[in-house]
Amino acid sequence: MFKNILVASDGSKCGDKAVDLAIDLASKYGAKISALYVMDFALDFSYDDLDDAGGAVLDEITAKGKEKDVVVVEHIITADPIHDMATMIRKINPDIAVFGAFGKSMETQENIDYSKIGSVAENALKVSKVPVILVK
Repeated sequence: MFKNILVASDGSKCGDKAVDLAIDLASKYGAKISALYVMDFALDFSYDDLDDAGGAVLDEITAKGKEKDVVVVEHIITADPIHDMATMIRKINPDIAVFGAFGKSMETQENIDYSKIGSVAENALKVSKVPVILVK
């Protein structure tokens, strides 16, 4: 059913849950994982900080994949995670995409409203040509 599962994560709690679900799906269907970390310079961090953070997130996804004998292909790119979403999905060409419902920016809020989703997740739903699973 699935051969290539895209999972995007920023290392947030929702992102980690999305990774776990994507790896479980990949294990069940014999699929590979295309793990995506987007370096977003609008966040006002240095390139080195973003690259280090992305590398750590992708390393963790790869390690989780190895535990379940799932091949993980890492993608770390510099892009706008909202405006470039359609292009990222098209280039990775997954059968399905798995995203956290919101990322780290929502985790900093004292009272998280779990009835809402983040802007990146919302845009993924709008522009994706493949099914999208959002994980809370």
